[in-house]
Amino acid sequence: MTGDSLNSPQKSLQILVVDDNAINLRLMTAILKRLGHYADTVEDGAASLVKFKEKHYDAILMDIMMPVMDGITATREIRKMEAERQTDPGSRVKIIATTANAFEDGGKKLLEAGVDHYMHRPIEVDELQRLLNL
Repeated sequence: MTGDSLNSPQKSLQILVVDDNAINLRLMTAILKRLGHYADTVEDGAASLVKFKEKHYDAILMDIMMPVMDGITATREIRKMEAERQTDPGSRVKIIATTANAFEDGGKKLLEAGVDHYMHRPIEVDELQRLLNL
């Protein structure tokens, strides 16, 4: 984590953090706050769908492995909701998958589900900031 990246002026984003691990939720919320963003949190993919219906988010940080509904299924459902709303493809929510696992297919399954980017844990703050600004 570099000091420059945390002090760079940028637009504050509304971000939904979806993760079943309470420590990960607290850590991501603290990082996002330090970067100047606002974060809501939920503990599974099904809850992320409810939040997505209630509020506009600029980005969603989506854990892949969760009980109730995994991140891939939740991402597909969010993309379906956007299609039903006839959301302009350029204004769809950015979904960044987070995972501790390596992918045999290089993340192809995630991208096919509608994920825009993915990050491996532990999260690198500079990489997170770069992906949020794309």
